[in-house]
Amino acid sequence: MDSPAVPNLSKLLQQADADAQSGLRGQLRTWRRYVKRSLVDTRDCSRPRFFCQNSGACGSTYIVELLSDNGVKGIFHEKAPDLNEVGVRHFDHPYDSRSLVRLLRYTRHNVFFEANNRLFSLSPELVQAFPQAGFIHLFRHPAAALRSAMSKPNVEHYLRTNVRFSGSLAGEKEMDPFVRFCHYWTNVNTRIHDDLSTIDRAGGNVMWLEFDDLVSGKVESLESFLGVELQQSTRPPANVGPVRTEGKFPTAEHWTSQQREQLDSVCGELYRKLVALR
Repeated sequence: MDSPAVPNLSKLLQQADADAQSGLRGQLRTWRRYVKRSLVDTRDCSRPRFFCQNSGACGSTYIVELLSDNGVKGIFHEKAPDLNEVGVRHFDHPYDSRSLVRLLRYTRHNVFFEANNRLFSLSPELVQAFPQAGFIHLFRHPAAALRSAMSKPNVEHYLRTNVRFSGSLAGEKEMDPFVRFCHYWTNVNTRIHDDLSTIDRAGGNVMWLEFDDLVSGKVESLESFLGVELQQSTRPPANVGPVRTEGKFPTAEHWTSQQREQLDSVCGELYRKLVALR
C-alpha cells in the first residue's frame, strides 16, 4: 500500500509562515516560499544545522536556554509547527519521504540549532533535507525522565488523549502507566540511536550527550561539535532537581523494588549503551 501524504500540509505551511496572510494572495505567497525553500534553494539547504533529538523530559529546554545565554543565534525549542503528529504517525506508518523532506526544508529553513523530541523519527529525512546537518542524541537517566512523565496531573487521562501514546510507542494500552512510560522511553531512544548510528557510519556528524554531563558544565565536546564558544558553561537548572512535593511522583529512591526492576528490565540495556557512546 502506498505511503499516505503528509497530513494537513497546507495548514503546516501556514503555521510555519511567520507573516502568513489570509486569502488567495497570502496562500500564493506561502506556496512560492515553499517552492523556493524546499525545491530551489539548495545552497541554503547545505549550510550547517544541528538537531538535538530526545525522548522528552531530558533537558531540551535547558540546552536551548544555555545556548541563548551564550548569545548563539538561530536556536529553537520545538520550533513551530512542532510536527508532533507527523513524527508520531511516521513511526508507525511511514509517510512519503519526498514530501517530508520538502516539509522539513520549509519549516526548518532558518534553524541553526533545534531541540525537539517531535523529530525523533525523522532523522533520515532531516539528513536528506539538510546534507550538512549535525545530530545530537540528548538523553537522561530513564528514572529521571520517568519521574517527570509520571508527575502529569492526570496520568491515565494523559495516556488516553496524547497522540504519542495512541500508537505503538508506549506499548500496550492495558499496561500500567509506569510500564508504558518505560516502553515509551526505550522505543523513542532506540529509534534515535539506530537512525543516528546509521548516519554516523555513513560519515555524518553525530554526538551523544547525557543531560547530567551538560548540567555539570562538561560542554567542551558540545562546543567543538557546534563550533561555538560557551563561556557560560552552566545555568541554574529550573526543573531538573529531585522533586518530592504534593502531587508529584516520587524520585527513584522512593520507588518499590518492582518498579526499579521494571525500569531496568525495559530501559537498562539501552541506557548503558548510550552512556558508553557519549
